[in-house]
Amino acid sequence: MQEFTYLLSYEVPPLPRTRAGAPIGFGVPPGVTKGRKFRTTWISYEALAAVHQYLELDRAVTVDGSAWVPPARWGPALQVSDADAGGGRIDGVRRRWENLVPAERRRLVAAGGGSCLVAVKAGGGPFTAWASVFERTSDRIRERYEPRFPHVNPHRTRHTFAMRTLEYLVSGYYRQAAALAAATGDGSKADAALALYLSRADPLLVLRDLLGHSSVLTTEAYLRRLDTTRIFADAYEACQAGPDTGTAGGADAEREAAAEFGGEDDGGAA
Repeated sequence: MQEFTYLLSYEVPPLPRTRAGAPIGFGVPPGVTKGRKFRTTWISYEALAAVHQYLELDRAVTVDGSAWVPPARWGPALQVSDADAGGGRIDGVRRRWENLVPAERRRLVAAGGGSCLVAVKAGGGPFTAWASVFERTSDRIRERYEPRFPHVNPHRTRHTFAMRTLEYLVSGYYRQAAALAAATGDGSKADAALALYLSRADPLLVLRDLLGHSSVLTTEAYLRRLDTTRIFADAYEACQAGPDTGTAGGADAEREAAAEFGGEDDGGAA
């Protein structure tokens, strides 16, 4: 969740002109990822449209003319100007967004006022307290609807994303969407590359890349912890890992997968 908590509004990809059936690539800069490695994840057209609506309406009103500055304990404010999708001037010096770490990102102040992070709170400051949002929501659900509802933390959204994506992959959803994009797209190289990738890659290899794992062995160990074998047993038996560019061995893969669940209350799947 940290990776998206510290994304800047400038880094949100543009919304395609037409509704896309295939997922839309969403670059995650190395400054906020685990291991400081750039990776590309996916977002649906509908979800990206909702993000853009938030940026253009609610967020725009909140930050307009904001006098927010970061608290002194964070360090001095970093004033942004001449911003575009790739970077901007920070205190007069041109820098690329991808190189900024969370501690720098939360101190950025936009030229028109307010934080540069995607999510902002009243007054224009950055909103990063997602853990408290999930916990309060979980508490309300237990109090009003279902006493057995588990404690939920932001990292669970990553597990949900993994489960849902794997379900789509093994059911052929994205394969069909890629074929549709290839048949109806505008012929751009990006669309053609995505269509080829989705049509040819093994589901585990695709999921490995989306989650940023160093090896498909890590992805397999991760999925075992989510108990997906019960749901997709037949699909797993048919899948072959194939050539894998990752170098992690079995023990390393287990440690990397275990780190995905570090600090969670009950270790269950979302």
